[in-house]
Amino acid sequence: MATKEITLKLMIHKEKNQIVYAESGNDFVDVLLSFLTMPLGTVIRLTGKQSEMGSLHNIFRSVEDLDVQYLQTESCKNMLLYPKSASEEHCRNLIVNIDDTEPTNYYLCNDGNVQPFGSIHHDFKHLISSFPDKKCRCGRSVERTILREKSMNAGDGKDGVFVKGKMRYMITDDLQVLPVCMRTSLELLERFGISDAAVLKERNVNLGQEEVLHLLKSSLLSKTPLTDVFLPMQHTIDEVTLGLKVKELDSKDMAHSHTETEIGSNCRKMNVNLFVSKSRNKVLYAQVGEEFPDLLFSFLAFPLGSIVKCLGGCTSMGCLDDLYKSIKELNKRWMKSEETKPLLLDPKLAPYFGSTNQLIQINELPGKLSTFACSNCYGIGVTDSGFGACSHGNRKIQVEAINPKFRDVVTELGGAFMAGPGMFMVTEELIVKPLSTISGISFLSQFNIPISDLEEQVVSVGEEEALSLLKASLISKTVLSDVFLKKPK
Repeated sequence: MATKEITLKLMIHKEKNQIVYAESGNDFVDVLLSFLTMPLGTVIRLTGKQSEMGSLHNIFRSVEDLDVQYLQTESCKNMLLYPKSASEEHCRNLIVNIDDTEPTNYYLCNDGNVQPFGSIHHDFKHLISSFPDKKCRCGRSVERTILREKSMNAGDGKDGVFVKGKMRYMITDDLQVLPVCMRTSLELLERFGISDAAVLKERNVNLGQEEVLHLLKSSLLSKTPLTDVFLPMQHTIDEVTLGLKVKELDSKDMAHSHTETEIGSNCRKMNVNLFVSKSRNKVLYAQVGEEFPDLLFSFLAFPLGSIVKCLGGCTSMGCLDDLYKSIKELNKRWMKSEETKPLLLDPKLAPYFGSTNQLIQINELPGKLSTFACSNCYGIGVTDSGFGACSHGNRKIQVEAINPKFRDVVTELGGAFMAGPGMFMVTEELIVKPLSTISGISFLSQFNIPISDLEEQVVSVGEEEALSLLKASLISKTVLSDVFLKKPK
């Protein structure tokens, strides 16, 4: 099958060799907006595990290297490395979809023929699982694949996925999305100091998966991602500037970077033992229980849009904040439906992808699904909302999914990814390993630090500290020191 592409028209400043803005239909805007629905784990996997995005790649690699015995179930590892998007059904309809996460499949008990036990108008309850290695209450394997119907809220290819079709949009170099308007176009030219249209030139380009993937990575690291992608010979991501930004992080800034967002009602705290080099004012590593790694690992399931919201629009990641703000300010008449903006600006976690240790207030979608069952062939179709039917007719049933974080049959939300009790070592760049005293001593030797220079400090981590850890993990390689140690003036 031929690879689909999107056509984009660029307005380029010839002298500066920089893109002033791009013009496109809804197809390209939908792709940009889908970035906000992507979980961090998906972004890291797509952009490369050696990504320049702070210490996130270390969290991802730590999950990869962790023995499954430290996790509640084998499914937990898969959930963290391949987190699901709550907008999965919508993003399947993108013209160019770079998310390689396997579509969610549902499995029914081997004895799962839908046998009616009441009126056709009654609800029936059945258990399904998104992982085939689970057991039903009856003890049989939950491995019979059932059909998942296309969501009624997903895009239809004509009116777009997130924004309405039959409209043209302007996209600035820092990914602000605006409806096509001559006045706005002139304002952009004025911003570039352009008074003579002769310095401008047009160019048409096509985007496939490779270009969109490059754009995703650039959007998280650069303020000029369009130029970086389409004029690569003259413009590359300024890694030197990025490094300086990381070095200038201040622990006070980290703790208060989310002042625009109210701290929720979560009063839970966890203690973390830090081992600090007094002379270097540097955290070497932390000694923690399983709750703290669970908190860090939970970041991988967070959608980018929810991260921007939690940090008050101040992630300091490329132009992600600009994209988020422009969608926030975009008139709702350009959006596909009333529900579209919340999908992008306050995206939920997919069902069962939250953790009791995440501390940060991001809600999950419920685990109950609307379904239909054919009265002739006993096939079940799962929809996100409403009911569907095959050609034979339908019978309404109620289905609950099994929470994959539990070994027993549990349908309620909740649970943790990490099993306990356990003790772990977390370096300041967020490499997580099972605790070993030998590794700890070797760590001191590696940094040539005398034992007398070592100091133990106990800090308390609640929601505010968790938000600071989240922000630091996005842009810093010295996370624990940035968050918990006061920098000398």
